Amino acid sequence: NTCSVRDNANRKIYNRVHEIKKNNAAARIGVLGCMATNFKKALLDNKSLQIDFIAGPDSYKTLPHLLTNLEDEEQKQFDVTLSEFETYQEIYPKRKAGANAWIAVMRGCNNFCTFCVVPYTRGRERSRSIESVVTEAKKCVDQGFKQITLLGQNVNSYRHQDNGAEHDFTDLLEKVSNVNGLSRIRFTSPHPKDFPKKCLELMA
Repeated sequence: NTCSVRDNANRKIYNRVHEIKKNNAAARIGVLGCMATNFKKALLDNKSLQIDFIAGPDSYKTLPHLLTNLEDEEQKQFDVTLSEFETYQEIYPKRKAGANAWIAVMRGCNNFCTFCVVPYTRGRERSRSIESVVTEAKKCVDQGFKQITLLGQNVNSYRHQDNGAEHDFTDLLEKVSNVNGLSRIRFTSPHPKDFPKKCLELMA
């Protein structure tokens, strides 16, 4: 499961694939996540890597299909389709015990900064519903977490329509701050252009 924001992250995956093949030449290897969408054809065509399948970050639901086809057809499989709607809001990760729980509130980015591949590897911005984030926050408190960090590539550009009304990141922060049992809320990473005065007022 890969990251592709920096070259060092890519190199780690190349080394890991070679390590797996060295220890088990018959292993089936798939590259999932951002590296799959960033390098697509190059990964499958690289003969030294011997990758069997690739799947982008929004293609996790097609994994059973890809694996079945890999066995039946004996040819490399791929799905790197980026979704306009996938937010993973029904997926609750397993967490190790600790003080802080990370909660992804949105996916993708619309900024297209010159140095960054995120819009190309993870797609355009789309946000989870406030209700789903609050539900996950409550689950985290029930599991003993005292602090929550809200995650997004540009977290304060969060927008979600609910019954015709649009909610922004300040609305989300306010609802999460009302969850009983939370001692602290953090968020990353914000962009200055999307930092409204009402968010500062809520934090104050």
